[in-house]
Amino acid sequence: MNNFILYLKLETYLAQWLTNSLGDPVRFPVQSNENAIIRRFLQKCPQDKGPETFAPGLTGIVIPDSKAKNPVVYNYFGPKAKDALIEAIEDLFRRNMWAELGDMFDGSVGLNKVIAAWCEMHGIDDDYTETVRQKYYRIRKAYGKKGIFLNTLTRKRGDESADFVQPRTTPNIGYGNKTY
Repeated sequence: MNNFILYLKLETYLAQWLTNSLGDPVRFPVQSNENAIIRRFLQKCPQDKGPETFAPGLTGIVIPDSKAKNPVVYNYFGPKAKDALIEAIEDLFRRNMWAELGDMFDGSVGLNKVIAAWCEMHGIDDDYTETVRQKYYRIRKAYGKKGIFLNTLTRKRGDESADFVQPRTTPNIGYGNKTY
């Protein structure tokens, strides 16, 4: 184990989620995509640069041990490499959020309450619940524009059964007026 750390400027909600999930400083799982990005883009520190130091608003990320790139020598992570790692972290956040929230909406609990509870569970302050909710809506809307409807099952009004109906996205040609 080493103590070499690189620092990223992340959105506050993202930093809170990441440190709640993976510790502070953040230590990604050994075979993770994020560690692969770190190992791939680590460089020897340029002579005109000193080691990175902590500053408020930055999130510490542990540089993984590597036989090919010893962190004692390879401990510089350039600005473009940081952008690539931030993008991977944002993707990880979206996948985690969608995996945990995607199947929770059956109409019995409001979306805002479910997202607020999810944020609380993942260490995200109440001030950022709206940000997370908007991210969720944007994902759902982007798929909806392509004809893929996520979480759009609706209960028939006035129907006492628990049947759900998904609106068709293709015309009913030759099948009568049945709802499928």
